[in-house]
Amino acid sequence: MVLSQLEKKAIEKFVTSAEEPIYALKHTVPPEIFGAFGSYFSRNPLDLRMHLLAAIKGTIETGEGLKVGDKNIKGNEALEWLAEISVEPAQAINAGLFKAQDFFREWYGKYSHKSIANVVWVPMVATNVSQLFARQLAYDQLAFFIEQSSRFVEFQPDNVFMDEDIEQSRFSETYSHAVNQLFVAYQDLNDYAKAYYKELIPYNEWLKNQSEATLKKTSKSKERKYEREINGKALDVSRFLLPQAAKTNLAWILDARSTEFDIAAWKGHPLKELRDAAILIEKHAGQIAPSLLKYTEKNDYYADKLNNYGKDFNLGVLNSFEKGADVISQEEDSLNKAVAHVLKEHNRGGAYAQLYDIARSMNFKEKIGILERIVKNRGYHDEWIETEEAFDLVKVCVEIRSDIGAIRDWRRHQKWDRSEPSYTLDNGYHLPYMVNEMHPEARESFEFAMHISSKAEREIRKEFPFQAQYVLPMAANHSITMSGGLDQMQYMLWTRSTPQGNFSYREDAFNLAEATIRTHPWLLGYEKYPEGKGFMEVYEQAPLKNLFRLQTGELGMHE
Repeated sequence: MVLSQLEKKAIEKFVTSAEEPIYALKHTVPPEIFGAFGSYFSRNPLDLRMHLLAAIKGTIETGEGLKVGDKNIKGNEALEWLAEISVEPAQAINAGLFKAQDFFREWYGKYSHKSIANVVWVPMVATNVSQLFARQLAYDQLAFFIEQSSRFVEFQPDNVFMDEDIEQSRFSETYSHAVNQLFVAYQDLNDYAKAYYKELIPYNEWLKNQSEATLKKTSKSKERKYEREINGKALDVSRFLLPQAAKTNLAWILDARSTEFDIAAWKGHPLKELRDAAILIEKHAGQIAPSLLKYTEKNDYYADKLNNYGKDFNLGVLNSFEKGADVISQEEDSLNKAVAHVLKEHNRGGAYAQLYDIARSMNFKEKIGILERIVKNRGYHDEWIETEEAFDLVKVCVEIRSDIGAIRDWRRHQKWDRSEPSYTLDNGYHLPYMVNEMHPEARESFEFAMHISSKAEREIRKEFPFQAQYVLPMAANHSITMSGGLDQMQYMLWTRSTPQGNFSYREDAFNLAEATIRTHPWLLGYEKYPEGKGFMEVYEQAPLKNLFRLQTGELGMHE
């Protein structure tokens, strides 16, 4: 959308740029408004600035426009009013602001009191960035973001990222051909998947499972709801063919200290997209926290890591793998340690060693009794085992092997320490089981796209190993290693086992749940894991309920 000069002038009362792809929101936008408009990215590919503009002009839902004095103004009148304001509303406190900035310069700059920057949060937006940008941002543990959903937004083949290094190389045509082929297969699979789900869940059968509120709606409303849910099911399948070059939009908040770190690290990133992003983030975040973004020069130490230490650890091509999950390491005597942490938290005095000895002296039934008391009053919506973090003091390290799309969702659990290698099709790829139940051409198209993508990756990575990731599909097998506490584990598995979730990461959740219970059977009240039974039978018959929870129900559709 092309903005008029009047629209640009008005919108820049709220954002640091009306045109650049990465920008910050000024403090004239209340946090709740940023959150509301940012959440649209999950359902709507429009730039957040367009939603702001619609709100200013009064063309969004309520249509009230701006309230000036005791009246509302809309359209060009609202734009002109904003454009004529000589200062931004936030500048009314400038006198105090300058003194605060002097304080920051002395204590943050001179004495490096970085804790000051931890409490200054910067709201940012990135439009038309690649999936690789989103991956890198997610690795900051304090970055909270909303991303364009692959379930509710159908990505378009004319909106793909072209890496400048590749564009100027002999691989430009190879890159474009691979990305285009993935999008052809993506659109084909989406059509096949819609037909498949409409046959599997006919409209009349779908109606039988609807709520009274839905059934009372008009026929057109019910039909639109059915079509939305069919589209969501289809996009859950076709997303496996989205390339990493598919552009997305994100809104995020990050504290100034972490923003400063990311800028310095990203300036040495092997992808030009990320290096350019670092400059734009520095420019626009710097307008929000000018006193705090001081140490943003390129950091060669972190750049060395981002560039894989110049291939110094390269072992060549390794074996491919299948979907699965393993507990790599766990604390010995985890039950006694967990009980000791709980006892220490709820008693006065005593060092941990004493409480640990007490826990060891208890029999198994007594220890399970303590866990039963903890979860006695736990309700369906009580996410955590305790309000504090006693259970998270017992750590576990796991590996999840899945497809890139599912790993993207596991990566979002930012309280975990996470590590991943670069993407490659050398690990193989995951073919969703339902593709085999569709028209034979669906699988043929899928596999042909994998062949073209793999061939392009092998060619491009000879000279551009990092840029080759752009031509890879979400279906490519990938792994993530994660380390966290047992409370985080039970929360994460509850979240990712939801029937409304993508079927791929839901399968991962049950794989990881089984691996966890095999190494920590006491989480379900077992002294030893019951061999010879399927995991779901082990889970359903567990002596200890309500501590380690999964969502085992099934839903035919999702909103």
